[in-house]
Amino acid sequence: MKKRKMGVNELKKYEGIFITKSALNDEIAKKLLAQIEVEISKNGGSIDKIENWGKKGLAYSIKKNKEGVYYKVDFTITPDKISNLKDTYRLNEDILKVVVIKK
Repeated sequence: MKKRKMGVNELKKYEGIFITKSALNDEIAKKLLAQIEVEISKNGGSIDKIENWGKKGLAYSIKKNKEGVYYKVDFTITPDKISNLKDTYRLNEDILKVVVIKK
């Protein structure tokens, strides 16, 4: 049986963990989540699910922050767009860390 080659343009499911500054108020946090959604949509992806995991202490300081608010975002996008997304999110000062893994 032949294995089918996966094209670069095929949609795949990803899980993103976003750690944001804990000092953000609700309004700014909502705008930040909206920006995350817009970037995924702009790159041809779609959001499957967003979970707020709440405020947690960090294992080590990140940008002088000892705690952050964790969000888990399940989304679908083509693999070639992942590096663009990560670069965009790393430029945002309110996002402390981004980890994206393939499901």
